[in-house]
Amino acid sequence: MKKDKRIDASRAGLVLAISGAVLLAVLTACGAASFDGTSGARLTVTRACGSVSFIGIIMYFGYCPRARKVSAWGAASAAAALAVAVNNMPILPLLSGEARVTAGAAEIAGYAVESFFVGLFEETAFRGVLLLAVAERFGRTKKGLFLSAVVTSAAFGASHLFNLLGGAGVGATLLQVSYSFLIGGMCSLVLLLSGSLAACVVIHAVYDFGGYLVPRLGEGTVWTVPEVALTAAVGTAALVFFLAAARKLSPGDVGHMLKREENAEQGPGGCGDERDGGKGGENR
Repeated sequence: MKKDKRIDASRAGLVLAISGAVLLAVLTACGAASFDGTSGARLTVTRACGSVSFIGIIMYFGYCPRARKVSAWGAASAAAALAVAVNNMPILPLLSGEARVTAGAAEIAGYAVESFFVGLFEETAFRGVLLLAVAERFGRTKKGLFLSAVVTSAAFGASHLFNLLGGAGVGATLLQVSYSFLIGGMCSLVLLLSGSLAACVVIHAVYDFGGYLVPRLGEGTVWTVPEVALTAAVGTAALVFFLAAARKLSPGDVGHMLKREENAEQGPGGCGDERDGGKGGENR
């Protein structure tokens, strides 16, 4: 029976992964999806289909990146990362009138949806699949978990080099690679400490939404002196916090996300009912 449940969970994930890929191929052929960065709506459809596939892959491998009983450090890491994400919006220029959003509600809503699927696609791919796969292989020690976060964050940053193929400037691309590495590292620690991939998706989406809100949907000066000072203060505080948080990493805290057999026994997606704690429960 247990073996049958594991097979069912893997099959469900495999079907979902293949379905996402097939749907993407069909929609691309019909012109409804695109890999062209200049087509926001069609690129969002592409990311949505890709997210379905990556969620299927997570299920197939029996990973369980869902928070159960979150530790104080896990909650604090999510809150700190969300503060960084919110601060990516030019709050002070918007409040002072030096920057403003000129787009209508419908356009802002569409941009919010786009930002959500950027976060969903990239987090399921790089944190939900890649980070957990590497952590499963090397994360049996605190050092191994930390290196897993660093290596996969470097891969996430390097993936933005493909923007050069779309005509992006070298300087701007290298800057994006650098801060993508830092954001990837932050989200990696959030997942490893809290066990919540959903938190990573929200943080990533909020970060992207705030960062491009005025450049894409508004006008004015984004980097004023007070805004630079605020960003430097928030960034420094976050760096100090996450360096301390990294010292709290524990292989036992991520065990419920990586135990393929035990998670697979609990049904599709490998995640049991939180009310009974599940067989891959708290390892604190």
